[in-house]
Formats: sequence, C-alpha cells, structure tokens
Amino acid sequence: MRVIRGSGLKSEYAPKVGYRYDGLYFVEKAWEEVGKSGFMITRFRLQKASDSPLQTEPIGRGEIGTENPGKKTSTSTRVLRDPAVSKQVKERYDYHCQVCGIRLEAIDNPYAEAAHIRPLGRPHDGPDVSGNVLCLCPNHHKLLDFGSFTINDDLTLNGLEGSLWVDPSHELRLDCLAYHRGMFPK
Repeated sequence: MRVIRGSGLKSEYAPKVGYRYDGLYFVEKAWEEVGKSGFMITRFRLQKASDSPLQTEPIGRGEIGTENPGKKTSTSTRVLRDPAVSKQVKERYDYHCQVCGIRLEAIDNPYAEAAHIRPLGRPHDGPDVSGNVLCLCPNHHKLLDFGSFTINDDLTLNGLEGSLWVDPSHELRLDCLAYHRGMFPK
C-alpha cells in the first residue's frame, strides 16, 4: 500500500503543510473495532516496506527483487497425462516443430513440447491421445494455446503462413482441430 500523508491532523506523522509521500507499506495486521460514533471500523497496522523482509528497493545495478525469496506450500489438482503419448509424438517428428521445423538442442538431448490441440482441463476436457497432440517448439506451443493461430482441416494455418507438417502415420483428430478453431473465432 502506498502511503500519502496530509497536514491538518493531530499526528506526529502528519506533515506541517500539504501532502507527503511516505513510501510503500505492507499490512502487518488488520482488525475491526467500534469507533467513537458507534460504527464498526477497520484498523490496520502497517509496516514500511524497507523494514519488511520483502525486498522492494533496488539491490544493485538497478535490479529489483529479493536475494532470498520465501517459499509457500500449495496444493493443486491437474490432469494426469500419459507421458508415453507425448514421447511418441515428439519422437515421431524427431523433436522438430511441426510449424517451423526447428529442433532445439539441449546439452544432452533435443527439446520439444507436446501441445494438446483441444486442452485437457475443464471446461475443454480434451482427450490425451496422439491425434490431439502436436510436437511444437515452445514459441509455437504458446501461440497455439493463446489462439494466435489455428489449423484448418486441410492443415493450412490461420494466423500464420504455411501449413502444418504432419507425418502420414500421425492421424490428427479433425474434431479437436475444429474445437480449437471454435475457441478462437476470427
């Protein structure tokens, strides 16, 4: 919370005239109590950001952040994918992107991403089968997910020039292609 203080208050923190920006603060504690007029009010105890364990000021060469970020435990639910499906599709294309043909070389092995045409999670509930999976570079995977391009039934691309490269043994599900196009109507 950014704190700006005004004059005219009976407070040791108030400026003598005008307004003063006093910096960034974090809410340390909040509570409710009955005010002087009988109404419920919410009070806050603030802690100045520079006094906080969270680092918000530059830590060197104009860099912002924190040297020792905290950790938080969380629980999530995700769709269980069959890793054999992704592996088979990526190996079928020798880790080359089906859109641009690029093969990324990591230190010990190539890298590509298995991209589901119809997303697996709710509300889409797509199938985890090879006919719903493409082998893409990270850039084209994101562009597919965001609808920057879609794929026609004849494998031409909408939003990008060219066609999708598909191995004759890889039968793409036309219903998944149609579903993806429907997610991003032009």
